[in-house]
Amino acid sequence: MTAPARTRRGPLSAPYLAFVSATGLSSLGDAAWVLALTTTLVGVSSATTAGLLIALAGVPRVVALLGGGVAADRYGPVRVMVWADLARCAVMVAAAGLVLAVEPTAALLAVVAAVLTVLGAFFVPASGALRPLLLPEEHLVRGNALYLIGLRTGQAAGGPVGAALLGLGGVAAVAAANAAGFLVSAAAVARSRPDGAVTRHDRVAVRTRVAEGLRHVAGDPALRTLVLVVGLVELAAAGPVNIGLVLLAHSIGAGVAGAGLLLTAFTVGATLAFLLTLVRPVGRRAGPVLVLGVCAQAVVLGALGVLGTLPALLGGYGVLGLVTALSGVVLTSLVQRRTPAPVRGRVMSIMALVVFGAPLLGNAVIGASIDLFGLPTTMALHALSAVVAVCVYASSPVLRGARLD
Repeated sequence: MTAPARTRRGPLSAPYLAFVSATGLSSLGDAAWVLALTTTLVGVSSATTAGLLIALAGVPRVVALLGGGVAADRYGPVRVMVWADLARCAVMVAAAGLVLAVEPTAALLAVVAAVLTVLGAFFVPASGALRPLLLPEEHLVRGNALYLIGLRTGQAAGGPVGAALLGLGGVAAVAAANAAGFLVSAAAVARSRPDGAVTRHDRVAVRTRVAEGLRHVAGDPALRTLVLVVGLVELAAAGPVNIGLVLLAHSIGAGVAGAGLLLTAFTVGATLAFLLTLVRPVGRRAGPVLVLGVCAQAVVLGALGVLGTLPALLGGYGVLGLVTALSGVVLTSLVQRRTPAPVRGRVMSIMALVVFGAPLLGNAVIGASIDLFGLPTTMALHALSAVVAVCVYASSPVLRGARLD
């Protein structure tokens, strides 16, 4: 059963804006804590140890994502998101108290980071399952764009906020502010109570529910294709955006400052795509827009390997941010539209697993690939991944004519 149409208003309605605000606060808190965590870990250990601990802290999130999808389908996405925020608030309060009572150690901070990533793994699929319950189908694309604006704004603001709080009161101040943000986020999500949300209160094992979600994706050819395309698109962009921009900036002598500018250009392009989608959704042109967007991504990725000046690379990363963000909004909306509400949490958790897993693989191989094949060939291989994504998508007659109106 789905929510009656009268209960679903547009993306600018108070319940949906409250949900977007909650997302922004959660992402701001996460970004602020990561900055404080990294700075403190480097201070109490070393840069190598800090990097390793932060990487290891992210592993539990990947493991917990499928369980998060099961919880969203069983208890309802609003309840799971509120629980996750309240639990993260409690963790931050405890962390602030521990840091004030004892000298922060690398082990303590790593444990806190790992717990936060596990709780975040419950929030993410529940969020993806909730958006279609709050919005009518014709506003889903605009709602996803607004959600991503809130998410990226929170991430962008988290760094400066975390740095300011760290300077004022240390890690304890960041943890306390983060706790307050999660508490406000929980209250905002609690306002978003869609009618008709399906919940299950049986005692079926988690692994059985996870298997049901996997079987649903595997048994729907169009949905299976969409998840594969998401993985290919993410794999194509992850390495060039996360590590590649640092290596590209170094190759032209732009250094760390140049890498920061490239990341800013990418973020500006992505934000522009979200704003354009909010104003003018793709609607009935969803299939062709996605194909053109991923084709453009392939062209830009190939060009990045041969561009030799900072202005040219800035333009390339700006366009890359725009087309990847546009493709991401369309793909997410298609997956949500294709999935029935009773299994949507689990399907969104599978999609999140692909989205989070692709950067791990992309980041791991791009450096070695550049050492072995050189920068132009490596970027061409990433472009090839985007070309394969287009071919896979276009192989489905159902998806070629997909609409989101």
